[in-house]
Amino acid sequence: MKDLQEAIGYTFKDPALLTEAMTHSSYAHEQHKNMKYNERLEFLGDAVLSIVVSDYIYKHCPNLPEGELTKIRASLVCEKSLFDFAKQIDLGAYLRLSNGERRNGGAK
Repeated sequence: MKDLQEAIGYTFKDPALLTEAMTHSSYAHEQHKNMKYNERLEFLGDAVLSIVVSDYIYKHCPNLPEGELTKIRASLVCEKSLFDFAKQIDLGAYLRLSNGERRNGGAK
């Protein structure tokens, strides 16, 4: 996971969180019954991403009305934007997927 940390320009204080974030439930179930996987962190991450992006837009676009701020935020945190960014840093290469999920293209 060190390569991923370099790719995103951030070093995790608790590398276990990064491992959990990159572990798909299919891998956890295939490998270990009690292994933590990404779904709970995904829930939290969605909320954090929304607040961080909202704060940034609010501060950098002081003259825009709420409706425009909402449109900008929606375009930045939408699935396509996040997918495009994930492809840029080859995030799929770091995902821990079950063999079946990987064969079915789960990392793409």
